[in-house]
Amino acid sequence: MAGVLCPMLQLLWTCWILMYLNFMGCSGKLVAEEKRALLELRDSLNYPNGSTLINEWVEEDYCAWAGIFCIRDQNYDARVLEIFLTSKRELGLGIWYPDATLLTRFTHLRSLYVSGNAIGNWIMPEALCKLRNLKELDLSFNPLNGDALPHFQVCSLTSLEQLHLSGVYPSFPLPLLRGYAEIRSNLSSNNLTDDSMPPCLFDDLSYLESLDLSGNNLKNSHHILSGICKFRNLQVLNLQDNLIQGGLDQCLGGMTSLVSLDLSFNHFDGTVSSSIFNNLTLLENLRFSDNRFDGLLLFASFANLSMLEAIDLTNNEFEVDTENSILGNRLSGGIPVSSQFQASSLLMLDVSDNCLGSTLPTNVLKLFPDLFYLNLSNNALEGTLPSFDNLLKLEVLDLSHNFLLGELPPTLRQNNTSLAHLVLSNNNFHGEVMPQFSNMSNLAYLHLQNDGFTGVLPAALLNLPVLKVMDISGNYMSGVIPDYFPLFPNLAILLLARNQFHGIIPVSLCQMQKLHILDLSANFLFGVLPSCLGNITGWKKESEVLLPAFKWLSPTYTNYRVKVPLTTKGNAFSYEGIPLSQMTTLDLSMNHFTSEIPSHLGKLAALHSLNLSHNILSGHIPESFMNLKSLESLDLSYNHLIGKIPPQMTQPDSLSTLNLAFNNLSGRIPSGNKFVTFAASSYRGNKELCGLPLGNDCAFSSSPQQHQEEEEEEEEEEEKQGIGESDLFFFSCIAVAYGVGFWSVIAPLLLSRNWRRTYYAKVDSCFELCEEKLHLL
Repeated sequence: MAGVLCPMLQLLWTCWILMYLNFMGCSGKLVAEEKRALLELRDSLNYPNGSTLINEWVEEDYCAWAGIFCIRDQNYDARVLEIFLTSKRELGLGIWYPDATLLTRFTHLRSLYVSGNAIGNWIMPEALCKLRNLKELDLSFNPLNGDALPHFQVCSLTSLEQLHLSGVYPSFPLPLLRGYAEIRSNLSSNNLTDDSMPPCLFDDLSYLESLDLSGNNLKNSHHILSGICKFRNLQVLNLQDNLIQGGLDQCLGGMTSLVSLDLSFNHFDGTVSSSIFNNLTLLENLRFSDNRFDGLLLFASFANLSMLEAIDLTNNEFEVDTENSILGNRLSGGIPVSSQFQASSLLMLDVSDNCLGSTLPTNVLKLFPDLFYLNLSNNALEGTLPSFDNLLKLEVLDLSHNFLLGELPPTLRQNNTSLAHLVLSNNNFHGEVMPQFSNMSNLAYLHLQNDGFTGVLPAALLNLPVLKVMDISGNYMSGVIPDYFPLFPNLAILLLARNQFHGIIPVSLCQMQKLHILDLSANFLFGVLPSCLGNITGWKKESEVLLPAFKWLSPTYTNYRVKVPLTTKGNAFSYEGIPLSQMTTLDLSMNHFTSEIPSHLGKLAALHSLNLSHNILSGHIPESFMNLKSLESLDLSYNHLIGKIPPQMTQPDSLSTLNLAFNNLSGRIPSGNKFVTFAASSYRGNKELCGLPLGNDCAFSSSPQQHQEEEEEEEEEEEKQGIGESDLFFFSCIAVAYGVGFWSVIAPLLLSRNWRRTYYAKVDSCFELCEEKLHLL
């Protein structure tokens, strides 16, 4: 028995070894096929002139290639899991027709992103149907023709969860989505119209979970919404940036699975019924901004939305009942807030640019202790500020452009350690800015302009160590400018204009190396302009102010941007975003500064705007201003400047606005570069200036005596130049004659032996003749 068993065991062992070797061979073959398929895909993408992949896919391990993500199987062999080839094909290579059969070699493929590669169609597109494990497919922004997409209709990609088809076809064939009712679909930017969405389509997609139709040309609200309301499982609906007109359909209230609803940037109008929101208990993000909604909006409409995190109702015409409706008294009367309103998880509330027209809704603040963003700007709110003692997580508070009054509550200054952005501008506040201890240690942006604050700049401001922007312009602040500003290491924008500050500019300001914008205009400052202003690094070298990107939880909500009002090029602008981060300005206008303009200001090569107008400055315009290479706006008007406009001033190419009006400048206006484009108003009030664009001729613009003096100066210059030129000609002639005579003798001696013999013989005979005559004497 043992003799029979041993051969059987040997046979089984041999079979197992052969099976293992065969499996390993197959496994290695699969790995090789995946790599070969990637290389073929690269070559197809590169044709005819190549792309960046030709230099990126060079390593031996293809899992280390850019855009390729792998997993290891049980034998530690690599398998391609995700392929990211977004916008890899170079522009100008024409339409790409990839071979879909290459993708079938990736048996574990879950994600395929090939957006922005000019795909016109597939070779063997039916091969895509074999990608059984595919969960995400992105074909966005490819010029797919009419035959490329309908093939998905007959596919059975049972694992597909997300399909991105943004910007793929001028008249998008929506029926291709039939059979994929449970996927998340992004169909934005496809020029879809109402006719592109037949009623039968909505019946076929009743299990759709996510739908993005933003950036299309949909118009009829009833046609669109009544169809979409059939999607009972829909969780995300984005209709942003269409042309949809009409009111909200009540059927939206039956979409109980909605988590995110974005109807912004359309033409919806009419009132918003509170009953729509009664059953949308899963809603987290709600955006109705930039429409034409009107009528009374009750905050009680959101009473059951316990999951709500962000509301955006900006740029509508709502009338909002903020007090009683929140308390729920109009709904059932006398019911306690805690049992009626359960939206305490709200993180963001934005109802700016409406007509609230009431006192600040203090009850709203109590109900939402987790708020980190609150924007009630540009309404008609009245009354005083509440304590804000329960909003300890608040990061951004914007109450600007209202009619609020009173002093800043102490609790706002002492308890809000999370507050980073405080905007209370354009109200009627009064009192001191921060008379007591402040604990806003994370405050980076302080906007208190155009209020009624008084007093001096307190030392309590030093408790704001990360301050980047301080705007206290347009108040009644007084006293001297303190010398502690260099203690703010990140301060880049300091606006103290239109106050009652007096005294000199402290030299300590020159130590603020990150300063980009300094506006001290319209005060009572005097003295000499510090020459050390020319040493501030932020004005000497191009750099950017790192402004915040407040990205909120809602994926569709735009970033809240820092805005700063500035006066440049003779106009008032509101700068924000990238233009603000790159702007550099020095404005010392409308003060009482005297003496000359420091030549060191010419070192500020990165300065974009310089305004020294309406002072008592004297002397000449510094020639060093020729080095202000980035200067776009220069205003030196209403001073006592004398002399000529330096011709070097024409060199900065960026200069687009110039104002030298009402000084005592004289002479001809330079005509080079941008100076020929400036209007006559740039030079008016300078009686002794002449030339274009002024109408006076330089030959007759001055008095006879001045004209004679100018002629004598010109003749003297010409005479000096003539003398210089005649002397140069005389000595040049002598040098040429000497050279000709010298080389006419030396050259033959060097080149001809016979000439040398004859020459030396003549010289010897001359010496002999001279000796004989000397002996005779």
